[in-house]
Amino acid sequence: MPPKEKRKAASDQEADQLTTKKSRADQQSSSETTSSNNITDVVSHLHNLLQTKETELKEREAEFNRRVKSFEAAHPSIGSDTDVIQLNVGGRTNIAVLRNTLTQFEDSMLAAKFSGRWDDSMEKDRDGNVFVEEDPDNFAMLIKFLRLRMKLHRGGGGSSVPERHRPKPTYEFCSMLEYYNLMQGVYGHNWVGAKDTFTCEEVAYGIVSLCSQVSPSNNDDSTPNLAAVVYPHRSNDVGSPELKLLEFTVEFEKGATGIVGWIHCSDKGVETRISNGIKGSQANSIFLSIAERKVFGPRSNRSGAPNNILCENLRIDNSEAATKVVCRRSGGTQHNTQRKHSVELEDGTNVETFLNDDPRPDNVYRLLPFILFSGKVTVSDLKYAIDEL
Repeated sequence: MPPKEKRKAASDQEADQLTTKKSRADQQSSSETTSSNNITDVVSHLHNLLQTKETELKEREAEFNRRVKSFEAAHPSIGSDTDVIQLNVGGRTNIAVLRNTLTQFEDSMLAAKFSGRWDDSMEKDRDGNVFVEEDPDNFAMLIKFLRLRMKLHRGGGGSSVPERHRPKPTYEFCSMLEYYNLMQGVYGHNWVGAKDTFTCEEVAYGIVSLCSQVSPSNNDDSTPNLAAVVYPHRSNDVGSPELKLLEFTVEFEKGATGIVGWIHCSDKGVETRISNGIKGSQANSIFLSIAERKVFGPRSNRSGAPNNILCENLRIDNSEAATKVVCRRSGGTQHNTQRKHSVELEDGTNVETFLNDDPRPDNVYRLLPFILFSGKVTVSDLKYAIDEL
């Protein structure tokens, strides 16, 4: 082929290659544009779907509120606080009690039952007494407690009945309280600690707010001093069964820090001992450290050995958000005295271990719920080990 034709053929080939490259580039650009448009369409669809669901939810909420108001209008609470209610409890009659005595705990089932809204539909005996299907002695013990609490409230001394004057926890009595949602009303929060180191305020039924009042740390490491509280087991008589917690929930507000879990220590003077902190080793305990973002478990039997790290690098940032922790103690046993104890975070992280929980009355050491904290924490959702009474 003559040189001139060779040059032309090479030029045409180069032009074809450039055209092919441009075509591929255009196709890739078109594909990327299509992909981008698809993503935009998906995002737009999800946004519209979310708005639709939000609108539906608001409409359902409005309809629910409308029905509630309609129901309340049709079933008014016509009862007066000063109404005297005649009761027949398990066949025992001649029991008279004021309505407001029975309705002190507004969020309880007992308060709902005797609010006056259901008076016409409640079971009555042939003499017109409201029939209560409960053991007469247990219900009488409840009424006695409610009357004492009401008197304390009217006398300006608060409404907290001293621990030694609360009913003895038995399986039958506590089962009745659970039915009426009154366990936290009768036994409530019993967090104890060193004097003047914290305040405890009930913010709602079954919910308390704990605020530390300890002096700031003077340490060079800027570690804050912590207020310490524990929840002792309840027992009115030496050698009688103890009322223990099965579960409690603690929320450290944003900026608050501390440690929470189950600690093995003596019931005697426990608030003084724990106030010194739990740095170092703790046998037979499990606890979460907010600052370290770790869960520690029982240390080895070697004297002075540190606690085992059960979980670390937890997704906790108390400087940015509140930290909610659920502490549980299972009812199941392993080797008679071993019970499963756990701490669980809001993101579902659950860390558990078996701890020695010797129930013998002559054993002065107990596994107790405890909280060490700086700042403000909220404690709620107490659950009790009624089956162990």
